Amino acid sequence: MADSHRSTALPAPLVALCGWLVPGLGYLLIGQKTRAIISGSVILATFLAGILIGGIRVIDVPGYDPAGQPKMLRIARTDDTVWALKYDFKGEVLNKPWYIAQTLVGPTNIIATWGSMKAADAGHRMSTARVFDIGTLYTAVAGMLNLLVILDATYRATKPPLPEHETPHDPTFEQPTPTSYPAEGTL
Repeated sequence: MADSHRSTALPAPLVALCGWLVPGLGYLLIGQKTRAIISGSVILATFLAGILIGGIRVIDVPGYDPAGQPKMLRIARTDDTVWALKYDFKGEVLNKPWYIAQTLVGPTNIIATWGSMKAADAGHRMSTARVFDIGTLYTAVAGMLNLLVILDATYRATKPPLPEHETPHDPTFEQPTPTSYPAEGTL
């Protein structure tokens, strides 16, 4: 079976969900094994490289302070305290927009978030060096790459498979002949 053919007709939302759960799995479900292995391994390697470059604390979770403690806000009128993420979800998430991109890597980021929170509980501080920013960038880029892979796999899941004799990898496939160009110096 050629790598460009779909083996099953799965619904596109299922392909997208599986592509988020495991980077590259969407391609695998539509029968593109090589594309799945390459894209999944590149995304996971980029995410892991970001963590190795900047440390596990590059996963900076909204609603928590740099020490890993929940950020609490005091309500002026009632003198009550409320968790910042619950009180102002949009503001907290927009305060750390890279976490949105990191989340696109899927459950891998959830595991890394847990690791980051455990490291904070153990007293490991966030780095202030430039490598921390580079690590954050790598993890966010991995998430954005996964978004592109999810969108492409979902799009490909909606297309009908090519008939076996029309694949460009088939040696019997007739390529269009190039047009002849005028000789040099003549118009």
